[in-house]
Amino acid sequence: MSKMIQSILIVFLLFSLEACVIGNSVKFPTLGPDKEAELLEHVMEGTDKDKILILSIDGVISETPTGASIFGGGGGESTVSAIINDLIKASFDKDIKGVILKVNSPGGTVTGSDLIYRELMKYKASTGVPIVALFMDKAASGGYYVAMAADKIVSLPTSVTGSVGVILSGFNVKEGLDKLGVKDQSITSGQNKAIGSPFLEMKPEQKMILQSIVSNLYERFFSIVKLNRQNVPEQKLREICDGRIFTADQALKEGMIDKVGYIEDTIMELMKMEKYSKNASPNNTRPRLVYYSHIKQKVRSVYQIMAEESNQFSTLENLLKATTEIKFMYLWSY
Repeated sequence: MSKMIQSILIVFLLFSLEACVIGNSVKFPTLGPDKEAELLEHVMEGTDKDKILILSIDGVISETPTGASIFGGGGGESTVSAIINDLIKASFDKDIKGVILKVNSPGGTVTGSDLIYRELMKYKASTGVPIVALFMDKAASGGYYVAMAADKIVSLPTSVTGSVGVILSGFNVKEGLDKLGVKDQSITSGQNKAIGSPFLEMKPEQKMILQSIVSNLYERFFSIVKLNRQNVPEQKLREICDGRIFTADQALKEGMIDKVGYIEDTIMELMKMEKYSKNASPNNTRPRLVYYSHIKQKVRSVYQIMAEESNQFSTLENLLKATTEIKFMYLWSY
C-alpha cells in the first residue's frame, strides 16, 4: 500500500471517531456544513428560568447508525445514540424541571427500544425529573415501549398506538428456486445453524425454537407494560396486549394512555405533577420550552421538532433489506 493511500485512510479514520463528552458539551466531528459541531440548545418559547426539554423519537427505532460507512463512521446517529446524547447534555442542566417525550414511531428493533427505555428510566432516577409522553401520528409497538418510561402519556386525538408484541418477518423462496434448478449449498456446523434461512424449508422444531424466542421477548415487553400501566388489571392487560392497535379514544378507555390532547395539554399535565412542582422555581409560570440540535436552523413549533437523521424509510430499508440476518422487532408491520 502506498504512503499516500495510508495517509488518506488515517485521515478518514480520524474523522470517523465517535462522539465524546467534554464538560456538558457533546462534541461531534464532521457533521456537514448545515450542522453545528456541538449539540446546542434552542429556546422555542417561555421566558422564565425553568426549562422543559422536548425529546423527539421519529421513524423506525434502531441502535444502528444511518448510512454508516464500512469503517463504522460517516453515518448519522442512531435513534439510541441521539437520545443518549440528549440525556447526557440534559443531566448537566439543573434548570430542566421536566421532559416531554414526543413519539412518532411505528417501533423498531427490540434492542433499540429497550435501550432507550432504560436510558430514560436512568435519567429519571438520577435527576428526579418527570417525563410526559406525547403521541403524535403513531406510537406503536417499540414506540409504545419507550413511552413506558414516561410518568404520564398524552395522545393526539388522531394518534394510533398499541401493537404490543414481537414480529420476526421472513419469507421462503426454496420452492421457487427448486423450479429454477437453484440449490442452496451452505455448509453449517449444526442442523440449526441456518435457522430461518429463506433458502431452506423450516422444520417444525426450528419453528418452535424461533417461536420460543419471540414469546420470551414478548413477555419482556408485557412485563414493562404491566409495570408502568398498573391502572389496568393484569388479566385485562394480557387480553388487549395481543398486537392490536388503538385510536387515542380507544387507548384512553382501555387505560393504555392517560389523556387525549395536544402540546398545551401535555405541558399542563407535566406542570401539575408533584415531581415537577416541588422542584420548580418560585413564580416560574412560563418555563422555557427547549430542544437540542446540531442543525443551525431553529423551528417555530413543537410539532416541527424532529429527531435528526430520522428518515423512516431509509432506516426501515436498512433493517428489512433482503438479507439472511435475523431481526426480532417491536414493530407495527403488516
